[in-house]
Amino acid sequence: MSATGMNQIDSIMESASGALARLDYMACEGLCAQALGAARQRGDWAAYQRVLLPLQEARRQRRLISAEGVVRLGSAGLSGDPVSWLAQLSPGCMVVTHPHDRSIAAGLLDTARRQRLCVEVLFADNAPSADRWVLRSFAGLEVACEVAAPPADWVDTWLGASEMAGSGGGVIAQRPVDWFLDACEAMGDALIAQVDAPLGDPGRVELLEECLGAVKAENRPAARIG
Repeated sequence: MSATGMNQIDSIMESASGALARLDYMACEGLCAQALGAARQRGDWAAYQRVLLPLQEARRQRRLISAEGVVRLGSAGLSGDPVSWLAQLSPGCMVVTHPHDRSIAAGLLDTARRQRLCVEVLFADNAPSADRWVLRSFAGLEVACEVAAPPADWVDTWLGASEMAGSGGGVIAQRPVDWFLDACEAMGDALIAQVDAPLGDPGRVELLEECLGAVKAENRPAARIG
């Protein structure tokens, strides 16, 4: 790799480290993605590996902020411009359902990213009243997985971060955000399962990069009662 290429990646990552230190997770994530692309283009896998840790940390912190916000599991009761939903959602987590389609979910997440909002979005290809929800990707690899529907009283309403179900004994209580994070984990596992290129194959890296859009549950904040 040329000195110019190495200096470019080092410069980008110096800016990314500064953004991470300032707690500007959106800026750090964007810079890391830029450096990741440069490293892959040059075949510098050592630099590629160095970029992954700050990228993962920025994404983890963004998701933790989202998980402390408002949760919406279902969108049947919402109307108007989906961008207007962000006024109640940020920060927060949302599952878009029928009658909306995955283009609405994709547009909502894209707008949130452009507005630098900590918002996580999933798409469920079903009505909110369904007993099983079919989660589908709306970017990158095409993948779907089925999960149990959330409790009926959580569906299609705005829920605060502190709302939960279950009681007693100092056990961890189930909250709407826990359902969302479990759904994200199921989608992430389904995406990873699609990566069938062998180790050492450059195609494996490309497929794994497509999986970066999957939302993985990491270090979720515990809710305790009792």
